[in-house]
Amino acid sequence: MEIIEPNIVLAKMQLLGLDVGFSAVKATSGVATLTGTTCAVGRATATVASRSKLWSRISMAAVVAVDAPLLPTSDLCIRSAERLFARGQFQRRCKAGFSHIKGTGLELRRAGSESAMQLEYLTSIDPLATAFPLVLAPRNLVEAFPNAFLGVCVSAEQYACMPTLRRGKKFDWLYGEWCQTGRFRLLVKELASVLPECFASRCEINPDHEERAALICLATAACVASGRYTAVGEPVGGYFFLPPWSTWADWARTELNVQRHADTTVTVWIDGVAFPNGKKLP
Repeated sequence: MEIIEPNIVLAKMQLLGLDVGFSAVKATSGVATLTGTTCAVGRATATVASRSKLWSRISMAAVVAVDAPLLPTSDLCIRSAERLFARGQFQRRCKAGFSHIKGTGLELRRAGSESAMQLEYLTSIDPLATAFPLVLAPRNLVEAFPNAFLGVCVSAEQYACMPTLRRGKKFDWLYGEWCQTGRFRLLVKELASVLPECFASRCEINPDHEERAALICLATAACVASGRYTAVGEPVGGYFFLPPWSTWADWARTELNVQRHADTTVTVWIDGVAFPNGKKLP
């Protein structure tokens, strides 16, 4: 069996993260790419012509992560993952919006479907070393949820000091908490086989909301590519892909254990192992 050194894997790694924006005129989409040890991020419109300028360095991404619903059908199902992250302590700390609701919800579903089609030719179909739940098989395309990605790692003590935030400001507060506590650097250590050290500094110095979200999508892709991820959901309604289980705050681990029992369809995947409802999480 051939043993591939981590530095060789890193040199060849290509990943892409997309924060979906709706506008075909304004640059409200964020695109982050990783090609070997080079990390780049920028803003684009929703058009493929605009976005493709930012992902032109990618020839074939091992994993692509998109901040929008990725569903196997156009059925207007109520998603189990969204319901779970709208209950209990998740509701206040990293709530998911409902994408089956008319208006922004359905618009986000449409944008997710369109983005998946734009990215199809750039997304690998090669199996990864660690299995993960494929929704849009055979492409290695996964759904990012930046608020929860950040939120499940922030401690209860940090939340106790959270100020009153205006609508839409939660993400940037969570992002700031990660910067202050060095969590981006810790994540790079966890994912050293695929994320270069420059990723952490790139995250820490970036002030732009859309670009920050794209960087979290890129981190999501890196988690899956390295086999160090947590996924929550089910095949019909899709999965949220989140950080490694070992990095979750104690309150978030406890809350996931509590809330997943409210919906027997929910399965939690941790580093390639599926934990259906009733199977104890590690």
